[in-house]
Amino acid sequence: MHLTVLGAAGATGQRVLEQTLRSGHRVTALVGDPARLPQRDDDRVSLVVGAATDAQALRHAMPGSEAVIAALDSGPARGPHAVSRAARAVLAAAETAGVARLVWLSALGAGRTIEQVAPLPRIGIRLARRRSLADRARADDLIRSSDLDWTLVYPLLLTNGPRTGRYTATQAPNSRIGSGLSRADAAEFMLGLVETGAWSRRAATLSR
Repeated sequence: MHLTVLGAAGATGQRVLEQTLRSGHRVTALVGDPARLPQRDDDRVSLVVGAATDAQALRHAMPGSEAVIAALDSGPARGPHAVSRAARAVLAAAETAGVARLVWLSALGAGRTIEQVAPLPRIGIRLARRRSLADRARADDLIRSSDLDWTLVYPLLLTNGPRTGRYTATQAPNSRIGSGLSRADAAEFMLGLVETGAWSRRAATLSR
C-alpha cells in the first residue's frame, strides 16, 4: 500500500511513519524541513517539501496514494487557523488526486468531545487550549461534511511511551475514560484504519 503521511516529522507522525514502513508500505511524507525527518534517505519514503496548508505541495504528495494519514501539530507558532486551513487544502487535494480514504488525528476536547472529558480536566483544557481546539473543531466539521471516506481520531492526552496494543476505541465514551495514551498506540490504531477500512465516516475516541 502507498500512503501519504502529513505531519510525518512530528511526534505522532513519526510513530505513524515508523509503523507504516515496518508494515511494508511505501510512504510519501509531506514535511516542512526534510532535515527533521530521520527516514529522509529511506528508499521507501518519497519526500515532498511543504506545509499541509500548501495546495501545490499537497497536489504533489497525493497522486498514487491509496490513503492519507494526517497527524498535524497545532500551536500558536502555526497560526490561529492552521488546522482548519490545512483541512480545506487536504480535502481539495484529495479530491483532485482521487484519494478517497482520510484518517485525521484530532484532539479530545475539540467540539462536542469536550463533553467526554471529566469536569476538572475539562476546565484546564478550555483555559489552556481554547483557541487551538476551536480550530480543530472547524477542521473536523469540514471533514465530516466532505464526501471522503474519513475517520476522525480523538485520543486522550498523548505520551511518548511505548506501543502496548492495549487501548479501546469507542464512539460514545462516558466522561470517565482513562489515562494518557502513547503516540505509538495511536499510530498503530490509525494505520490499522487504512489497512482495514474500519470506522468509515465515523469518529473514534481512543483511550486506555
